[in-house]
Amino acid sequence: MKTISTSATVCRWTARIVSALVLGLILVIAIGEHMPISRLATNLVSHPLSTEALGFAGFSLMMLGLLAGWRWEIAGGIASLVGVAALVEPTIVNGRVTWFFALMAAPGALYIASHRLRHHLAKKSKACGPEGPVES
Repeated sequence: MKTISTSATVCRWTARIVSALVLGLILVIAIGEHMPISRLATNLVSHPLSTEALGFAGFSLMMLGLLAGWRWEIAGGIASLVGVAALVEPTIVNGRVTWFFALMAAPGALYIASHRLRHHLAKKSKACGPEGPVES
């Protein structure tokens, strides 16, 4: 059981570190591109069903998932992966998905893995009493 606990902790902290790096890189790119939020919002209102709107919605959901994963691992992981999936279609370059998508999807998958490992550990500890495993 100690191995599962250690694995869950490694998954959780790896997800947190990678999500912080991804969010930091996104912030650096946004600052470098002089991305004004007001212009982005105006474009989304004028073209509500465009691929840009889908990409922005996916991007926003992915970023919110990365932040939420710090507190709520399963919800943050799912939101992050759904956001990345929505973001893939409008941003495919030359028919290929770039390495950046794997980097953006990794924290979401690790948040979910950490949650599942901790859930598995909790189930095992319930089955084991102070005397050891319960036999049926």
